[in-house]
Amino acid sequence: MSYYVHAYLVDANKVKAVYGSHDMDLLNHLSSSLKEKLDSLNNYFGSEISLSEDAYSVLAGIVNGEKRSSHMAFMYGYVYEIICEYYGRIIYNAENLWQLDEQSTFISIPLSDDFPYIISIPVSDLEIKKQQYAALEAGNGIGNYAYEEEMDDLNFIFDEAIEARKDLIITVY
Repeated sequence: MSYYVHAYLVDANKVKAVYGSHDMDLLNHLSSSLKEKLDSLNNYFGSEISLSEDAYSVLAGIVNGEKRSSHMAFMYGYVYEIICEYYGRIIYNAENLWQLDEQSTFISIPLSDDFPYIISIPVSDLEIKKQQYAALEAGNGIGNYAYEEEMDDLNFIFDEAIEARKDLIITVY
């Protein structure tokens, strides 16, 4: 089984503005703009979800500031990633398995015990997190594939975020 790491540069304030906004126009806009990706999630996880727990209902829960169905934490994670991608841009997509830190998000959602594994780093913490992660030894959250290459990739991700002065999201699945 392969694992993948995605990294996004994002404006966390835009992501935070979605959570609990109760803005039905925003919900309709996001539902329409993200339709292909939300439908893809529903198709992929179709046997594990009900209509009341699909990607659209999770998106509605995020917009309404509700944490429904904590057993659906994985779906919250994937919808969070889609929202971050919408308000940002992907800068990294590679086969890797990183578990660098405790999971974190810019909004209050349930976190999965499995995948996706999410780390959200505000721009104010980028320098210190870069130093912290650069000190990790192979096999300690990084290096399962090719340690030197992975460390180069990690440095690239942080350098891009620091230069752009953007918040950073790293997801693993």
